[in-house]
Amino acid sequence: MNAQQGATLTLHEDKLVGDCENKFYTGFTIELDSTYSSLDSLSLFNQFPRIGTVHFKNKAHIATEFTTTDRAGHTQIMFRFRSSYFTFDNLQIEDQSISFTIDSDPVVPATENDLKIIRLVKDLLSEEKYWNRADDRDCNDDLGNKSYSIYCALRIASLQVENNYNHRNAVLQKLRHLLAEKYTDKKWKHRLRDFNNMEELSYLQLMGILDEIETDFILELEERN
Repeated sequence: MNAQQGATLTLHEDKLVGDCENKFYTGFTIELDSTYSSLDSLSLFNQFPRIGTVHFKNKAHIATEFTTTDRAGHTQIMFRFRSSYFTFDNLQIEDQSISFTIDSDPVVPATENDLKIIRLVKDLLSEEKYWNRADDRDCNDDLGNKSYSIYCALRIASLQVENNYNHRNAVLQKLRHLLAEKYTDKKWKHRLRDFNNMEELSYLQLMGILDEIETDFILELEERN
């Protein structure tokens, strides 16, 4: 599925209502704090955080929180459904409507739990002998052998910290995006598995990327607090 899907919401006095191109849901309703004749970026972003509604193809209407994030380097509208984050990307505001693409592979804001997760991953992989270089995405043998692929270390750490594995948390998203930046020539079927199993990948390179994630999270959380 393409990570980018188009959507348009139209202003109807005190709400934004519209459709989107998505295999699971059909559109949104976002009630505003007042009646507007037109919208600009300031008035739009000042609406959030706000509870809106996501309309699904099975006719369900799910209340969802919409907020804003600056994690991508500019202000974006973000919403979360279950354990996945989505952002309004390529946002265009035209008085009576807003149009955007929906990014299902977004830059996710880091939390204190994300910092704990990356630190626990580094603990699990504290020596090269604890790194499983042949990831098969089955983590039971990793636990038994105390030898972890990067995917299994992330999964195990997430479960220990949050009692839940969210495949779109800030740690995994940050790692995926770093891999895309650093290995532009790679065509991976599964980013984390294929990265872990690269013959040319050294333990020092792996730990360097984990250090980079930890440092970025520390700076982000300090700036936010």
